[in-house]
Amino acid sequence: MYSVLHPDFVYTDISDEIADHDLNYDAEEWNYDGKDVYRGLVDTKYEWNVYWLYDENLKRIGLAEHDPETPDIFHALWFYDNPFSTLLQEPDWISQKQTIWSKITEDAYEDCLEDELAVFIDKTLFSNSRLITPDFIIKKPDIYECEKCDKRTLSLPSICSAVKKLPYITSDNTLIFTTNSLEIFKPPVDSKVWSLFSSDSRSLPPGAFAQGQQMQEADLQHQP
Repeated sequence: MYSVLHPDFVYTDISDEIADHDLNYDAEEWNYDGKDVYRGLVDTKYEWNVYWLYDENLKRIGLAEHDPETPDIFHALWFYDNPFSTLLQEPDWISQKQTIWSKITEDAYEDCLEDELAVFIDKTLFSNSRLITPDFIIKKPDIYECEKCDKRTLSLPSICSAVKKLPYITSDNTLIFTTNSLEIFKPPVDSKVWSLFSSDSRSLPPGAFAQGQQMQEADLQHQP
């Protein structure tokens, strides 16, 4: 979850289990954003005041971050049922009720079925389509291309000697937002994800996401 108090910081501890420091603590009831929740102790691993929030079943459902010098300045962040909504705090991300597998040909499906996610994504790097996972929103990867063998990969190749780095996303790409399980999601038109992928020359417009775009077998060709 992106912090609101510190916009460049991402909370990665988003388990729904009770935080260790809240075990055996008799939490008090608080109200955040109109929700009655139970608030744990301050989490001391952060430099600002972070309190984990729980429901009546002691399931962790979010956090409250308070400015340590001005506690009245605070924001509540919530867990949602998909990683994009949780990361960006945008509940309006919509599952397309389909996966990448429904967008490729049968031959490409059989060719990629046993691939790990990183290998599968590498096979799309010569196409115009770019798969965007929640991790990619945070880390913003680059493409490594060998000038001798033309191989493209997201991990720096150890056997290639003439490697150049290319941006993973340009304004010419079509973005397809997918989870690690390859379920496709559509962002809200006003999502902050577009500004996170902005470049010095131009920002990616909401039209960069083509709903229902058919990924062709050529999009998943083997590396040269």
